Amino acid sequence: MNKTKELFTAASMARQQAYAPYSGFAVGAAVLGSNQKIYAGANVENISYPCGTCAEQAAIAAMVADGCTGISAVLVIADTKEPITPCGACLQRIKEFSGTQTTIHLANLEGIVRSLPFEEFLPLAFNNKEVKK
Repeated sequence: MNKTKELFTAASMARQQAYAPYSGFAVGAAVLGSNQKIYAGANVENISYPCGTCAEQAAIAAMVADGCTGISAVLVIADTKEPITPCGACLQRIKEFSGTQTTIHLANLEGIVRSLPFEEFLPLAFNNKEVKK
């Protein structure tokens, strides 16, 4: 199985475990680390909405907990006709660990609908050049 199919499978399985009792909107994400391992996450809501966790955030946290700090690809999936994109906060999280070759795959339950280089999502992202001297 190729890594893109593995990402889709991992994100789909994670989405099925999402905890979304308030919005009813389950999201799954999978991250391919620079170590070639796949990390999956699901959104986890909380009655205090700002305290929830995005699927991308959960997958990235699992990657970092495993000692990897590089993202090669991300796949986000939801039960929508048109695929959803990561929110602004998650795009910034992805930027933290991405390189010029990082790809974002957007999927619905039928498969990957669109794949783009990360830089097309956030071309002027805040980065460490502004904070490190």
